[in-house]
Amino acid sequence: MRIVLVAISVILLSGCHQSPNINNVATDTKAELQRQLNNDYADKHATVQKVSVVQTTAPKYEGEATIAAFNSIFTVPLIVTSDGKTTLVKTDGEKLATGFELALQNDLAILVGKYSDYVLSPAMFDMMPGSLKSVRADFSARLNVVSPIDSDGRYYFGSGCAPHECTMNEAAWTIDKNTGKGAAIIMVANPPMTHDEHAGEMAQAIASGKGLRAMASDEETFRLYGATMENLPPPLAAWADQQGMTVMNVVPDTPTYQPPQK
Repeated sequence: MRIVLVAISVILLSGCHQSPNINNVATDTKAELQRQLNNDYADKHATVQKVSVVQTTAPKYEGEATIAAFNSIFTVPLIVTSDGKTTLVKTDGEKLATGFELALQNDLAILVGKYSDYVLSPAMFDMMPGSLKSVRADFSARLNVVSPIDSDGRYYFGSGCAPHECTMNEAAWTIDKNTGKGAAIIMVANPPMTHDEHAGEMAQAIASGKGLRAMASDEETFRLYGATMENLPPPLAAWADQQGMTVMNVVPDTPTYQPPQK
């Protein structure tokens, strides 16, 4: 009788499929969700802080994830399938998008009442294009004389200039309230002309009928970051036009190098 009972126990155990450890499922779910966020929402810089799951019917689980983005925290529901080897994670896309949107609005609200050099703070400057980050010193030098940040429809807008060099060395920027993407222009004074060069430029500007503003626009170079002349955010486009930017004195943005995909 004892031998028969042991044999039955062995048969029952061998035919029973054990569910994965719940803590391991949570760990795998967190890693997979982070991978998805890094791939699909790289510009959000989102971090999965915590995941909790409960088993419904093997191999199905339900739970929620706590996500940090734009200096805020929000949660989204999850549906997980895991057999202990492969973990599939599905989020509610609408709730995830809403979470990002609200987090962004909450983060950008701090710009209200600030001056335009506040864009240099780490959280805000992180929204600027990579090409601008490589010339941060040039950008910062032109935000020493500043004005309050303007909320212009869809965009926050700020501008400034270097001390005693307004109309020559200036900068302006925008941040899109819907996407958090930043764009900027740096206005750089060209080397001064000789007396003869200056006289010639003045005569040419007057003769052309365009006035001295046309001559002054040739004295500066406008460097674009995160945008082209064709898709400049409206506040930046208006500022650039007022300063005299044309196709003749603009330097297009150079995107950050991306290695070829294999």
